[in-house]
Amino acid sequence: IKMYEEIIFMDQLLHHRSVASQIQETRATWQKRSSWYPAAQREYYSAYSSIYDDCLKKYGDDHFEYYAKRNRLRSELRTNTRATLQQQAKDEDISMDHLNGYKAPKTTNGEYGSVRPSELFNCF
Repeated sequence: IKMYEEIIFMDQLLHHRSVASQIQETRATWQKRSSWYPAAQREYYSAYSSIYDDCLKKYGDDHFEYYAKRNRLRSELRTNTRATLQQQAKDEDISMDHLNGYKAPKTTNGEYGSVRPSELFNCF
């Protein structure tokens, strides 16, 4: 004897057939109407860097940096601006001289530092 879950009713079968046919129709419609879009999008996106390079040459650093900050351009598109080059030079020359005289604090009990915790940490 078959259990109730194992029986496929006619309305379930019709529903599955209609969904399957709708998937095929949707795929065919997308192929006919919109399949050109990913290739065009790839082509336009690949042209962005050359367009922004031309704008940088045409309008100069100041105007282009203002535009790039206002419109939050990706960092890859701002690599040739004066501010970006200055920031890269600044990031390369980070000085760590302030750590020359640094020593770890002595511990009083071998586990914590010599500074006692404040009263906020006394919960119990």
